Amino acid sequence: MTGHLTPWPNNMELLRKLDQCKRLGKWEIRPVDAWLFVCLVLISAYLLSSLFVSVYQYFSQTALELDSLPIIIASGLGFQLSSVAAWYCFKRFVQYESNNHPDSTFRAIKIGTIGFIAAYLILLPTVLIWRLALESLNFEYEFQLPVLLIQNGGTPLEMAMMALLVVVVAPICEELVYRGFLFRYLNERLPIGLAIAIPSALFALMHVNLYSFAPLFILGTILSIVYKISGNLISSITLHGLFNLVNLLMIYFIEPIEI
Repeated sequence: MTGHLTPWPNNMELLRKLDQCKRLGKWEIRPVDAWLFVCLVLISAYLLSSLFVSVYQYFSQTALELDSLPIIIASGLGFQLSSVAAWYCFKRFVQYESNNHPDSTFRAIKIGTIGFIAAYLILLPTVLIWRLALESLNFEYEFQLPVLLIQNGGTPLEMAMMALLVVVVAPICEELVYRGFLFRYLNERLPIGLAIAIPSALFALMHVNLYSFAPLFILGTILSIVYKISGNLISSITLHGLFNLVNLLMIYFIEPIEI
């Protein structure tokens, strides 16, 4: 009796199978409309961040340093919510048809949860290898400022607002931009590998931390994959929210995975 083992599919085969997922159709919008959205995000980010900080300082009647936890929360909320404001304005000005066939919300949550488990299994060794590689090149390790501020603590209200920002607001708003807009626009316009890599790289660069770049690039890749599979942004929001929640808990109780 003879038999053979089916080999694991190589990267090209995996990309080909992923490209065959047709939950996301080609998004029929013009390049000029895409640039309009980018401009709306940038303008809204500046205006809302400044507005939220100014409003907080007005009502608190205190002059706080720019790197204090309350200011980070206020500016972070403004920055993140700019994505929602930009998306609202974009939909008012741009007419388009959706060719998507998304999974149900329940199935999208299930796919996002499975993606979260896969992401952690991949990211644990990625963080270790990336950190060792950078340390061997004599790069100095630095925590991101929000991580240090959370570890130093704050009032119960400040901690609750930070948790809301990290676990709910940021996943929704960031997925709206990087997957719901950028990946959706590039999907069917570029080879699938490049369509995934571009928003993943921008997502990683946005955090402005060398030690977090490779892990965040991997995370962004997995976020795009679950969105591609389900066609429903709820899947990547679920994965992102669960990931941030676990990392937030690790900041409190264990040394955090710095991504």
